[in-house]
Amino acid sequence: MNIEIFKWIHAGAGTRPVVDGLAVFFGEGGPYFLAVLFAVLWFFVDKNKKTALLEATEAAIIGLLVNQLIGLFYFHPRPYMVGLCTPLFPHGPETSFPSDHATLLFTAAFYLLFARRWEACGVPLLAVALLTAWGRVYGGIHFPFDMAGSLFVSLLSAGLLRLSARRLMPLNERLFRIINPITGQLIRISKRAAKER
Repeated sequence: MNIEIFKWIHAGAGTRPVVDGLAVFFGEGGPYFLAVLFAVLWFFVDKNKKTALLEATEAAIIGLLVNQLIGLFYFHPRPYMVGLCTPLFPHGPETSFPSDHATLLFTAAFYLLFARRWEACGVPLLAVALLTAWGRVYGGIHFPFDMAGSLFVSLLSAGLLRLSARRLMPLNERLFRIINPITGQLIRISKRAAKER
């Protein structure tokens, strides 16, 4: 079933330039979108939402650690490693289950949506997560079941972070004391540069 669904999603890959380009863009660029989104939001939101961004980042890190743990005990080849396709973009011959890209994005989106009720950020991020998952399957890098595994890991990681959020408050307060002076300085520099123009 995993292979059949993969073949259905991957059909036409490499022959449709626009769709191929979108798959590569989202399949490779999803984590960069997440990093840029969180960095930009940090300058414009209040402390409560900054805490949500920190916690979503911590949840995503938990998800990636869970993936690494799974990878130590279970290896699953990628589609191109078993001769099912030629990938649209290069990737090392690592285990495919679960997808780190999808886990990163789904975990952050789920945390903001379900734990923090921040739909204005969580919904667009969830859309990018879905497009990233599609792009990596369409691009021949992952199987559909890899994405199912990522969904499970993401929900687990978001739930674990939510349960641990109170214990992480001292750590997050320290992080605020480190990050805020840096961002404050960047804002002052940008304002000074704008006045000089």
